[in-house]
This record gives sequence, C-alpha cells and structure tokens, in this order.
Amino acid sequence: MPIQPGTTLGPYEVQDFIGQGAMGLVYKSYHAQLERTGAVKVLQAIAPDLDSTARFRREAQAIAQMRHPNILNVYDFGEYEGTPYMIVEFVPGGSLAQRMRKAPVDQGTALKYLRGIATALDHAHALGIVHRDVKPANVLLGSDDTPILADFGLAKLLQSSSVKSMSGVTTGTPAYMAPEQVTGSQVGPPADRYSLATVAYELLTGVIPFDGEGVLELLYAHVHRDPPAPSSRKPDLGPRVDAVVLRGLAKDPAARWESCQAFVDALAVALAKAAPTAVEKTLVMERRPSVGMPPPAPAAAVAGLAVAAAVSEPDVAMAPPAVTRAPTAAATRRSHKRRNAILAAAALLLLVVGGVVGYEVTHAQPTLSLPSTTVQAGDKVVVTVNRLPANQGGELQLLRPVRTFPFRADANGNVSVEVSVPRDIGAGDHLIRLCFDGACHAETTLHVTALVAPGTPSPTSSSTPSATPSPSHSPGSQSIVLSSNTVQVGGTETVAGKDFDPAKLATLAIVQSAVSHSLVSKPVDVRSDGSFVVTVTIPSGIHIGAAEIVTCTYNGTGVQPGPCAAKPVTVTG
Repeated sequence: MPIQPGTTLGPYEVQDFIGQGAMGLVYKSYHAQLERTGAVKVLQAIAPDLDSTARFRREAQAIAQMRHPNILNVYDFGEYEGTPYMIVEFVPGGSLAQRMRKAPVDQGTALKYLRGIATALDHAHALGIVHRDVKPANVLLGSDDTPILADFGLAKLLQSSSVKSMSGVTTGTPAYMAPEQVTGSQVGPPADRYSLATVAYELLTGVIPFDGEGVLELLYAHVHRDPPAPSSRKPDLGPRVDAVVLRGLAKDPAARWESCQAFVDALAVALAKAAPTAVEKTLVMERRPSVGMPPPAPAAAVAGLAVAAAVSEPDVAMAPPAVTRAPTAAATRRSHKRRNAILAAAALLLLVVGGVVGYEVTHAQPTLSLPSTTVQAGDKVVVTVNRLPANQGGELQLLRPVRTFPFRADANGNVSVEVSVPRDIGAGDHLIRLCFDGACHAETTLHVTALVAPGTPSPTSSSTPSATPSPSHSPGSQSIVLSSNTVQVGGTETVAGKDFDPAKLATLAIVQSAVSHSLVSKPVDVRSDGSFVVTVTIPSGIHIGAAEIVTCTYNGTGVQPGPCAAKPVTVTG
C-alpha cells in the first residue's frame, strides 16, 4: 500500500519514496518541530490482524529502547490504515552491501566495520534481543563511515503463521542464515554470531562461504557442509584466520565464539600475524629446521665472526724472517690484539652453538600420534600429543566438518585425547589438527572407512558368498510411503522408505516455500533390504498450507545428497 507524499504520520510528514525491500516500502520523512529527517518503513510483509499487530508493537517497543552508536535509532511506530510502520533514523551513506559491490574492502576497514557490528550485537544480546538477519544490506554507513546495524527484530515478526507469502521473505537471508535457522530450531545470539562470521568471510575473501549455490543447495550447505577455508579463496590470510572464522561458522551453536567481540578480537590478532615482516618469517623458518641443519645464526653474530676472522688473519706484509729483531712494544700490542680477537671469536662461537641448542630445547614442535591411521566411521581413536608447553590448554579439531575436543597437557607437556569419529562423517581422509593459543601447530591425517550396514559382509571377511541373492538396488528407484497425506504442526508422521541403498544412511526433511526443515537429528539407518520406517514430528516453523516430505540418500559430509524421493503433504494447524 503506497503512501502519498504529504501524508502525516504522527509528527512526521512523508516526503520522497526511497525504495522497496522484502519487508515493504521505504520513504523519507521530516519532523518539522525537531527539524529532523527520518525514514518510514511501511511493513507490508506483516498481515494486518490483531495478533500480528500486537506482536509488532511489542517488538517495536523493545527495539526503540535500544540506544547504541552502532544501532539504528527508532523514532516512532504505529499503523497507517491497518499496516504497521516504523520511523527510523535516516542514514544517507548507503549500505555495506553497496560499498562492497563498488570495490574490495581492505582489512583495516573490514575490522572497523566488524567491530562496530559486533558491539551492536553484543549490546542487543545483553538486552535479550536477537537480530536474526545480520547481512551487509542491513548495515548502513554513516557520514563518518560508522557501521550502523538496522532492522533489528524484523525477521522475528515474519515467523508468525499469519505472515503474507511474499517472494524473498524468510526468517533470515539464506546466504547468511545459521544452521539452526534453516532447520527451524531455537534461535538465539549464536545465530547472529554465525551471520557475523559469514559477513567477515565475505569481507576478507570477496565471496560468501557457499558461493554459486541455488537456494535449496545453499540451505542444505549451511546445515551439512563445511565452507572452504578462507585461505583457499585468498591464500595470504593463512591458517590462523581460517581457525578463527571457521569456529565462527561452526554448525553447533555452542562451539562458536562466546561473543561477537571475542570473535572480532581473535580475528584482529590472526590478521596481524597473517602478514609477518621478513624477520618474523625467518624466525618461523627457524622453528622447522631441516634434518641435520641447525638454524642460521643471527646476522649480527655472523658479522661478528667475519670481523673476528679478518682481524686474526696473519699479516702478510711482515718483515722478512732473515732479519731478527727484538719485539717492540707496538708488536707486542698487535700480538695481544690478535690473541684477544681469537678468544672473542671462540667465545662468540660458543654462544652461537649454545643458542642453537637452547633454541631446539625451548622451541620443540608438538607431535601428534595415532595408534592406527585407519578407522571406521563411528569408532573412537586415542590421539597422543607430546612436547607441548607445560599445562598447555587447547583443542584437537577433526575436519570436516569441524568437531573440537578440548584438552589440557600435564606438567611434562603430554596428553592423550579420545576422539569420537561420527557415523556420518563420510568415508575418506580427514585432518586432525592440534590447536592452541589462537593457532594450529600440527596435524595428521586419519583415513575413515564407510560404516558397514547391518547384515553386509565386511570387505575383509574371508567367508564364502551366500547362495541367497541380496536385494537389488538401482539408483533412482527409491520411494516413500506416508501414514497420512495431511500433517499437523507439532503432530507426528510415519515415513516408510523402500529401495534405498542399504550401505548408506538416509535424511528426512519437510520443504516449504524453498526452506528445508530437517525432520531427524541425524541420518537414519537403512535396513539390509533397502527399507526403513521412522516416525517424525512436524516442526513448529512449518506454516499451514502445501509442503513436501523429502527423503534422500546421505552420501557423507560435504557431498550432495541423493537420489531422493518425495511426497506432497498438506499442513494443518
């Protein structure tokens, strides 16, 4: 519903039309008495019923109470002909998204933007308010280039079942949504921290973590796949930045950074260490000497040895030996100088050798060892770490996806950590990294074999094949049967699968309006005959109307699922 210029909304007069977004129309407005310019957001995406209007008022009151230099001020709110509107601070500098489209953002400016967004989010979280839609388009830039976070809480208003169906309207923006938002789980401050880490990834690399994906593939990736390390997109970022950003993008909300500020602080340290000076690079190389090769001596020490050697060389212009003369005082002084130079060179050489030995002792690299480098999915493996600093705390990371196992070494710098290999990790090579003090210092490779389905002979079994033929399976032959074609929000539904791959697991989801909601906490087992039966609960995030239950063969982490089978359903309240 457009508003004509000149319309009065409380003390504000509507002036020019600015633009239109997923939430509705935006106009410029003016408060004559205060001589203040504002922006009117007409929230057409919210249906004009009593429940939605009451919810809007509660959210608007909470948002209007926030006062922070990095949060967009809310001046007023109300309804115009039954449609809610907000009058907010007018920021003429455009958005961060527009700034990023013009040119890459340097690291210093990126950190400034991230720090401002982080303080705004931490302030809101302390007040019990979650943004739910952190993205560059919702970060406005003030006249002094200060980042100002807009549209707090508006995404939450779209979670009502009375929300109108509009193209592009979701409870978040797919490219920046946390996994728990995709699956319809409980959303809290960690969801905003995930989105902030996604924005940081884009600022540093120029692309979002899951670039070039369709909407469904993008939503699936947030839940099931790990993003490429930032350094794979921009090599000069290095592993320290990778560790900080990937922790921010952890699938488990509890594994992410404890606050937005902590994330940005760690990122600033990692970026500072990612571009060392030439001297720092030399020192890093000294920590990994070649076998049998001591680290090079400092330049000053080498110069000192060269000077000493030059002083101690014999004087070739000495008088002929045939002439015997008594030593003069000058000759005696020269002899003493040569002796002193030789003694100084010897002492310096001892210092250099002692320094090399001391360096090797104090800079020993930690080591990782495994009892076996090959395990089966679902097994446990004990990782032994030696040569750590005494009582050092840290974590082991199993990739991909990232799973962390904290530890603390003993007084001798040793520790053993039991690592559980998930059933759904996927067959292949996976890295185990040793990380502490904001960086990873060692890694080893663990080869994971696929989980053997019940009733399926192990590949190493020496028994002869059974004469009984095993059930056949051909890709694309999967099908599912539902207990009912009508489901209820919060109710249960039984799904029976047929002709699925018995050597793999299966995933179940309900898809509605291009949003996929997982129906199981982890992939389900498929029987040896290719069938399964599972009872699921329809999540509360599903709206009344048409939907589809989709079941796919799970092919491992980071691999597109499929083949799939689907059945349409009708959702009731």
